[in-house]
Amino acid sequence: MKKPEFLQRRSNRDNPVERKYMSYEDVPLTAFKDNDPVPQGMTKRFFKVFGILFLGVVVVLALVNIDKLTPDNISHWIQYELLGKSEGNGYPVRFVGTSINTENFSMLDRCPVYCSNTSVVVLNSNAGEYQNNQHSFANPIMKTDNEFSIIYNADATGYEIINRNGVLHTGNAERKLFDADIAANGTYALLTYGNDYLSTLTVNDRNNKKIYGYSFAEYYVSNVSVNSSGTRAALSGVSAKDGGLISVIYILDFSQKTYYQKYEFEDAYIYDICYLDNDNIVAVGDTAVYHINMEKKKMTEISYDSRILTTYVFKRNYGVFLSLSINPDGRECDIVAINSECKQEASISTGNRILSLDYWNGKICALMSGHAAIYDFKGSALFTTDVSADARKMCFCDSNTLYLLGTSSIYQIEAKYES
Repeated sequence: MKKPEFLQRRSNRDNPVERKYMSYEDVPLTAFKDNDPVPQGMTKRFFKVFGILFLGVVVVLALVNIDKLTPDNISHWIQYELLGKSEGNGYPVRFVGTSINTENFSMLDRCPVYCSNTSVVVLNSNAGEYQNNQHSFANPIMKTDNEFSIIYNADATGYEIINRNGVLHTGNAERKLFDADIAANGTYALLTYGNDYLSTLTVNDRNNKKIYGYSFAEYYVSNVSVNSSGTRAALSGVSAKDGGLISVIYILDFSQKTYYQKYEFEDAYIYDICYLDNDNIVAVGDTAVYHINMEKKKMTEISYDSRILTTYVFKRNYGVFLSLSINPDGRECDIVAINSECKQEASISTGNRILSLDYWNGKICALMSGHAAIYDFKGSALFTTDVSADARKMCFCDSNTLYLLGTSSIYQIEAKYES
């Protein structure tokens, strides 16, 4: 007996049929059976093979571009691509409503860095900001060495440590700060007013753990410079003796309880001191430069010969560069270069007032009123350019690129040398 039509359709739903096309009357979509079903496990195998191929491509690309996979480039991608920081619109870049002291403008990891009265800013080569962090220091002073800067609040207790990409540490000294310095390896020194002493030195490692302390009872020690390995420090200070002025240089080794070396100077004042990369020390005074050979424990005085010091710059990898004027008003300056072995390698007459000096790989840049020049050690002008009338300080980034601090702007200068 033939089944009724509605029972035949129900039978079709219960027993799927194979066909090349579908009919809405005969077989519902849920009952349709494909001729070539996907084998079980195919999807998992496909993604596994795809993942292996993808990882292979990534490894090949990484090997081809291994020189570009640096922490800096990875950090750059995170900051500018992922976090959306600005790449910058080029120099000059203006800073409005803030003031910057010349000592607070420098190069950090070959990038312009400045500390204004309100914030710390690090710029890239196109005037974009690596960082812009506000501070609350009334009298900020910045010291920079290679990849680190320490900014401290003079005559107060606050300080912070930064690298190019951000703030690494914020802290407070136990007492008010005279000075601070940071080494290339991140070790830093805090020189403070003493409690029962005239001055106190505290040294911390890069993890902010105290590794050394020393107190001074005879002198007000006000300048400190840490060597690049963070194992020693050179310090200078002053006191009074028989109604006159006496200055001192201390050399401290962080493995010793007493000072390593000590030098005293009567009727002389030391402005600043620097621990050089070759382990020697140079200090700039009001009438002379003082060079200390650490191995021979010998101090050499290099007189200014009645000339007046107008500006100077320490370079740890070289020595010191001085601007000495024959006039009381600071005009007609000579550039004098004294290397780390206490040899005077250059004496260049400029006939101009010099506002700032810097050095890079055998080249000396001098900023003068209305123009700037780059000299070799023989005194030949390799490059000259006009600059803004408000220019106050100039720094090398590399042999061809310099940055210039003005009253309200920072400029970039590309030096093109005659072949």
